Amino acid sequence: MEFLILKMEKKLLPEELIEKVIVKLVNSIGELYYQTNYNKIIFAISVHSTECWLLPLYYTDNKKSKLVNCLETLNQAINKKEKFTIDKNAKNPEYYEFISKKYCKYKALIKHYKENPSLKIFIDEVKKRNVIIEDEDDF
Repeated sequence: MEFLILKMEKKLLPEELIEKVIVKLVNSIGELYYQTNYNKIIFAISVHSTECWLLPLYYTDNKKSKLVNCLETLNQAINKKEKFTIDKNAKNPEYYEFISKKYCKYKALIKHYKENPSLKIFIDEVKKRNVIIEDEDDF
């Protein structure tokens, strides 16, 4: 008697996904290069899209921590507040610059970064490495 075994795909936590991506990136750049330059490399990996990092700037409810369908959710908010949307097939870099500019302010970044799991991992790594984050006005 044969049994059919179905492998259930386990959904990975953001930390697990990021670790898998880092392993792939280190393999791509070479283990020796990475070990030699570890102190100069910080990976900024968004799960599942960069738009997820922007949600805390526009939401105060549980949508600010979403990991999927972030562009659609972001578009709902920016359409109301900014009067434009981002086309998923032709993403305009100026829109992203405009939306993310709020993160140039240290207070805004520190206020919101913990609300998105993968952004939190990135900022925690920056802080752990003692990288100084300055306000844009300081440049």
